[in-house]
Amino acid sequence: MTFFTQGLNSHELMPYVRLFNKKTVERTHKTDPKHRIDFGGHPDTEIPDASHSGIAIQSYHDVEETPRSDTKLIASQIMSLGPITLNPQDSIVKAVDVLKTKNLRHIPIVKENKMVVGLISERDILHYLSGTTDDYNKQKSIIKNNDVIERLMKTQVLTASEDTDVRYIARLFVEQHIGAMPIVKEGILVGIITRSDVLGAVMRNFILELWA
Repeated sequence: MTFFTQGLNSHELMPYVRLFNKKTVERTHKTDPKHRIDFGGHPDTEIPDASHSGIAIQSYHDVEETPRSDTKLIASQIMSLGPITLNPQDSIVKAVDVLKTKNLRHIPIVKENKMVVGLISERDILHYLSGTTDDYNKQKSIIKNNDVIERLMKTQVLTASEDTDVRYIARLFVEQHIGAMPIVKEGILVGIITRSDVLGAVMRNFILELWA
């Protein structure tokens, strides 16, 4: 399992510590029955119905007894093979046409040897053509439809190897606010995983636990 950052003139290994430096949600544990809620001094507070308390207690038991699964999916099992790509020198007009006709939201940008050098999204193009940056500030440069993709594509793209655990990719989608990840072999594009691919994997493998 390996992650990289790739761009026009770079292909570097991305250390885990730089990617996964946030705390994740820990598994739910049963509450301590010795600590009871004191409703005294709060006249407007109703004491929970005993039947509701029983349901709550049973819910905690259900959480504790939920079977843990060792199911593991890797990128090669859910990635879309042979993704549509563009060249850095292709026009924005062409990118818009591809996104529209192929019903895509992300397109990997590659060199002639299929080495990933960038990524462009529907949002990138909308921002560019509207004359705004990602943070909605007005662009200083003049907008032209025949500009090349290299002018607005995202570089330093986060990519992953084929054997990467899907749970880690899903976590990065949330923490890094990204919607797609190219899958590479020695820097060469072999597939792509999007948020839809991850959701589809969860639906098909409902015992898959996305806690990495």
